[in-house]
Amino acid sequence: MPFFELDRLPSADRRRRPWDLLIWLPLNVLQVLSFVLVCAVLIPAALLVRALTRSARPAMWMAHHWWAPIVVGGGLARLRVSGRESLRAGQAYLVVANHQSYFDIPVLCAALPPPLHFLADESIRAAPGFGQFGAAVGMIFLRKNSRLGAGRAVRELADYLRQGRTTVVFPEGTRSWDGEMRPFFPAMPAAAVLADAEILPVAIVNSRAVMPRGGGFLFRPATVEVRIGQPIPTRGFAVEDREALTRAAWEAVNELRGGAPVRSQPAVQPVAPARGDPI
Repeated sequence: MPFFELDRLPSADRRRRPWDLLIWLPLNVLQVLSFVLVCAVLIPAALLVRALTRSARPAMWMAHHWWAPIVVGGGLARLRVSGRESLRAGQAYLVVANHQSYFDIPVLCAALPPPLHFLADESIRAAPGFGQFGAAVGMIFLRKNSRLGAGRAVRELADYLRQGRTTVVFPEGTRSWDGEMRPFFPAMPAAAVLADAEILPVAIVNSRAVMPRGGGFLFRPATVEVRIGQPIPTRGFAVEDREALTRAAWEAVNELRGGAPVRSQPAVQPVAPARGDPI
C-alpha cells in the first residue's frame, strides 16, 4: 500500500492541511535524516556485536538503551509506562499488543526490559539493513497468509519461550487505521500453551498521534502510553483452547486501552489436556 494516504487520516488530523505540512516539513525532514543516521550507526554496530559475541542479547541491550529512546525522542514523543510491577524477573512472556503504528516497535522496545524479541512479517527480512538488524536481535519472521509459515512461526516461537525469551506479537496482523482494535488471530497463543508460558497483555495508547498509518514520517508531538496488564496463565490449557485464550487476551488489551481494570485470570477454563499440533 502507498506509504502516504493522508486522505484516510481522520478529518481532524492536521496533517491533512497543506499549511500544517509546510510548517512541519523542515523539522520532519531533519527527523528522517537523524533517524537514518542513527540506524546507519547502530545497525552495523549491532551486527558487529552479534558477530563477535554470537548472541543477540548485546544487540537487544543496544536497541533498548540507545536505538529505541533516540527514535522515541526524535519523534518528539513522551513515553509513559504503567504496570511494570506485573513483570517477574526471569519469566518469559508472550506479549500481545494492539498495533497502531510503526512507532509501536521502538515504543515497546524502550518500555519493556530486554531481552525482547519481536514476531515480524517476512517482508521485513528483505528490507536493506532492517532485515539484518532484525535477524541480529532475534526476530521471528512470519509469512502472512501461509498456513505452513504460521505453523513454523508457532513452533519457533514456542522454542523461544521455552528458552526464556520474551517475544512480542501484534495479533491484529496489521496496523489500525482508526485506532480501534481488530480481532486477534488465534494462532500465537498456541505457542504459549506449548511452552507453558504466560500471555502478557499490553496496550499502546496514542502512538498513532505521533506516526499514524498513512502518515509516513510526518511526526507530531504526543504522549504515548504503554499499559502493562496482569499475565494470563496457560498452564492446563490445550492448543485447542487457543481461541478462548485469544479472546481473553483481546479483552484484557481492550480494557487496558480504556483504562479499565484487567482481570488477573482469563474468563475461560481448559477444555482438554494439552496435545496435538498447534496449527
